Amino acid sequence: MIRNLVLVITLSSLYLSALAQPSGYTSIGKVTPRHAGEIQASNWSVGAETMDRDYTIYENWKEYLGPLGIKKARLQAGWAKTEYQKGYYNFAWLDSIIYDMAAQGVEPWINVSYGNPLYSGGTRLGAAMPKDSASITAFAAWAKLLAARYKEVVDEYEIWNEGIHSKKNTVEEYANLYITTAEAIRSVQPEAQLLAMAIAGIRPELADSFLAEMQRRNKLHLVDQITYHPYRQNPDEVYEQVLKLRAVVNRYDPRITIRQGENGAPSQYRRTKALREYPWTETSQSKWALRRMLGDLGRDIETSYFSIVDLNYPDEINRKGTLESDTTKKVVKAKPVYYALQHLAAIFDNTLARVPNYPYTTSADSSLSLFTYQHQATGQQVITLWLDGHVPSDSEEYQTIDLSVSAGHFNEVVWVDLRTGEVFEIPDSAIQRTGTHYTFTDIPIYDSPILIADKSLIPLTSPSSSK
Repeated sequence: MIRNLVLVITLSSLYLSALAQPSGYTSIGKVTPRHAGEIQASNWSVGAETMDRDYTIYENWKEYLGPLGIKKARLQAGWAKTEYQKGYYNFAWLDSIIYDMAAQGVEPWINVSYGNPLYSGGTRLGAAMPKDSASITAFAAWAKLLAARYKEVVDEYEIWNEGIHSKKNTVEEYANLYITTAEAIRSVQPEAQLLAMAIAGIRPELADSFLAEMQRRNKLHLVDQITYHPYRQNPDEVYEQVLKLRAVVNRYDPRITIRQGENGAPSQYRRTKALREYPWTETSQSKWALRRMLGDLGRDIETSYFSIVDLNYPDEINRKGTLESDTTKKVVKAKPVYYALQHLAAIFDNTLARVPNYPYTTSADSSLSLFTYQHQATGQQVITLWLDGHVPSDSEEYQTIDLSVSAGHFNEVVWVDLRTGEVFEIPDSAIQRTGTHYTFTDIPIYDSPILIADKSLIPLTSPSSSK
């Protein structure tokens, strides 16, 4: 197996990556990133959380947001940071973030969450929800001002973060807060999309309890989505529970959808909160992110990667960011996962539609995920494929399989390592075609997504122009 060193220039940064070039394949370039402003819509969000508590500073990383190519960003609006005295509000800090995001072609969606020491509760992680009528009324009043102020650029509001996973907060108490806040938002923005729960985990039974309570109160119309946070070392192990969650939601109202609202993997071992007890590296983080995002896309689930930058919590730095930050909250570098998500965003936008029940056979003797997408205008296809049976590793070694598809639509076929962005021509000797039936022999795959795609679907920078 031949190893090459490829120099990639993105955002005026140099990223040196050791790549394993598949035997017999010819490199034809790399995936070209696309700015969010060039993309109409997609399935993707990126986490921009904790600015309300100053764990990260927008000015320090905003130049990386649009070039990432992701179309939405989740942020927390900061009740305590905004209502600094009862009845007095300062939105200047939030204005500078939300309007700049919109100018970059990124739509913010707001998590309306965390307390205010002027009322019951506080601002720390896991702080209790407002429960007394005065605090709930004040919280809803602030949310109403948010909606009135930002309704031209924001249309999605998620009410509270991981509120009822704690015994301190009951389903009934969360419903009280949710209904009052949702009605306040809808009073000034009738078409606002309202997102509920932000479940810590998946927990279909918890969604069942909440939706039953909302149904009992005749308030199901106030719920447009249920969001959840499925942290797991192997991102592909969660989908049995995720599909149960979707079934629960459908039972109450098929109009309500589910969204993966917060999920990410660290880039180093320990001191990183969720998923901390595993020897993560920047390579395994990149694989994890792509598998989570494409696993969700393959099941028609809108999804968000947490987070755009490392977060400086009071007790540690949460190293799940696509950008590495230091103790001053400044960006040190873009991590490999940043570039991996650039490649993802550049290819998978709303011009592609998933092909359901795509027929295929494979010689693989290991568990794998395979999903296929088709360009809605041309019909050309891209197949996503990865080994899904284990936690993402640090290895870059491939194995080979044979793959046959009976409903293929390709003109010129290329192989893409989505993590590195490398694009290769597949040798003619490795492709047999009879009508729409294709057999690909000795296709390299590993525990990170690769693509078998029509070349027309891959924005491509040739080797000469990337030097």
